[in-house]
Parts: sequence; C-alpha cells; structure tokens
Amino acid sequence: MEFSLLYNYPIWSAALAIIIVLIIGLESGFRVGLHQSKERKDAEAGGGGVVLTSMFALMGLVLAFTYASGVSRYDARKHAVTTEANALGTAYLKADLLAEPGRTELKKVLLEYARTRTFEPGSIKTNADRKLAIDSTKEKLAQLWPTTKRIIDNGKPGPLEASLVAAINTVIDAHTTRIMALIDKLPGIVMFMLLFIMTASLAVAGYNAGIQGHISRWRMSAFALVLTGLLVVILDFDRPNTGAVIVTNYSIDAVIEEMENNL
Repeated sequence: MEFSLLYNYPIWSAALAIIIVLIIGLESGFRVGLHQSKERKDAEAGGGGVVLTSMFALMGLVLAFTYASGVSRYDARKHAVTTEANALGTAYLKADLLAEPGRTELKKVLLEYARTRTFEPGSIKTNADRKLAIDSTKEKLAQLWPTTKRIIDNGKPGPLEASLVAAINTVIDAHTTRIMALIDKLPGIVMFMLLFIMTASLAVAGYNAGIQGHISRWRMSAFALVLTGLLVVILDFDRPNTGAVIVTNYSIDAVIEEMENNL
C-alpha cells in the first residue's frame, strides 16, 4: 500500500510549496499584464472580467466539494475506530463466558490484537511506517480465528459458541473496514487539479491588475494564504495520525484498559 508523496512529507512543507506556486502564478500574471498594459487599458476588454469571475466560481465549487469529501472521510475513520472498539469489547465479554482453558487463551489473543489497533499520534508518517503497522496487526489477527475454531472444536457447540463466533467475525470485519477507511484518501490528481485551478485563477487576477497598471500585493497575498490554508486542511483530513486533525484512539484505549483489568 503506497500513498502519494503528498502524504509522505511534513504538512508544513506542502503548505510552503503551495504558497510559493500560488504567489508565482499571481506575480507572473501581473508581469505579463503589466507588459501588455501599453496596448490594453481595459481589463474587461476581451472578456477578461467574465473569465476571472468564472474561474473563481469554478475554484469555489471544486474547493467546496473537495473539502466536504475530506470531512466525510475523516468522519468515516472516526466511526471505524468506534465500531472496532465496540466489536473488541463485545468479543472480549463473550470470551469471558467460556470455560477454561479456552477462556484465558482467547482473551489473551484478543488483548494482543487490540494492542496493535491503537497508534500514538505522529507514529505513522511514511509508507514504511504504515506497512509495518499493518503487518503487525495482520499477524495478531491471523491468530484470532484459529484460536476461536480450536476452542469451538474442543467443546460442544451451543448458543454461546455461536454468539462468540459472530462476535469474532464482527471483529474481523471491523479490521477490514478500518483498513479501507485508512487507505481511502484524496487522489493526488484531484489535489493537483485544484492547485492548478487556484494558480490559474490568481494568474488571471494578476494579469487583469497588470493591465490596469497596479496591484494590491498584500490583499492578493492574503487571499493566496487563505487558499493555502484551505488546501492544507483538506490534506490534513487525510493524515489521521499526524497533523492537526487527528483521529483519536480513546475508545480503543479504553477497551484495552478494561481488557487488561479483567484478564
């Protein structure tokens, strides 16, 4: 599972790159417009105003949809964590109803697996870190079903055993759901398209200002900073373990604590 380079560098480096690109687009457009200001005195001539208005409208539309998509993926990750915590807690309680020696064995396997499902903020930054974390949790997950099957085979299957099997299946399903929520990220092409639209819009705005012979750089720079902030937040939504928008592991940590107290 390889993620785009957008997610393998610190968020501040992405912000720096974005603001540089936007400022270059703005300044380039202004310089070109200033160069042609001798021939054209009206920025509205040739549909310049219509083009600029249309580009800003398109930029706002794409920004709104992209931001909403990022919030949706973030909410899905939070829901996946809560769902998995509930599944682990339920399976552990049902395992506690089994007779020995299967009870302690299954409870230990569930606890060891649960410990691989919580991650310290900032601990997963690169593709290598993600692969290591996923391989570790898959290794513990692989022990869960064989242990359950062995316990069921050694006893007389009944309603309790059937309920336990359903609970373990829910834990396995929750694992898949959470992995899919993790890898569901904004495609890099969408981010680059949005950055292109923003840069082109600022370049046209700079060009129109150049035609008129003057530009308010601090206002345009402030606008570029606002756009950069929005892009950074959208990127941050897809970094659930790093950055400012972090998916908390509190629910799973609480379940692990209860497991340890009741082992």
